[in-house]
Amino acid sequence: MSLPLSIPLRLAALPGWAFLIASAFLWLAPNTWAAPSADVKDRGVFVFTMAGKEIGTETFEIRSREGCIEAEAKIELRIEQEGKTVEFKTSPRLVLTPDLEPLTYDWNQKGAQSSELQIDLRTSPATARYRTVTGEEDLREFGLPPDIVIVDNNVIHHYQLAVHRFRSAGGLKQSFRAFVPQEAIPGSLNIEDVGPETVGLAGRERQLEHLVVTTDNARVELWVDSRDRVQKIAIPAAQLEVVRKK
Repeated sequence: MSLPLSIPLRLAALPGWAFLIASAFLWLAPNTWAAPSADVKDRGVFVFTMAGKEIGTETFEIRSREGCIEAEAKIELRIEQEGKTVEFKTSPRLVLTPDLEPLTYDWNQKGAQSSELQIDLRTSPATARYRTVTGEEDLREFGLPPDIVIVDNNVIHHYQLAVHRFRSAGGLKQSFRAFVPQEAIPGSLNIEDVGPETVGLAGRERQLEHLVVTTDNARVELWVDSRDRVQKIAIPAAQLEVVRKK
């Protein structure tokens, strides 16, 4: 499973995608499930920095509405590519049941490389519709279990939803089936609570809970407050840091 914060900024249809997803989940063990007890409603702004330089923001909102949870954001990133600054604006929208099971996911990107993705997980097999960076349309069907965790590239509030899922499953250390929509990659997502830690944020020290998220080839450090709201994410290997502004 690839690193969700890899900032690939492109979407392409993959040959044989449906078969790969269906077969990859056969070996993943089922996860114990319990309804979330925490209030997931939240809104805020995250600031991305890479090697100490600010590269963008994510303005997000998570809300409850008519028997479901909606999570959406506006993400603006400025990336250096071949000596030039390229701007991207993305708008992800995830709809889940009150138990945090994903129902639909929409994602679109505007800028030098525009693309769109719509996934409907309410039916089996699930369906995905692409408009790729080359302008091609592609409709796919694939098999995914209903209790997966969606954590997409560069979408920080998805980690916050994953933390709520982690708490509802009992906390401490949990493994989940996971899916990165932009890359069409299934796999496992492991979350472990390693305890409280004093962290410097906005010029002052705060006592936060330190969580570690690992995939097959990545390690992501998270710090959350007493309401499980993400305050900081760090990937030292990529010199990438994301801090909550408000």
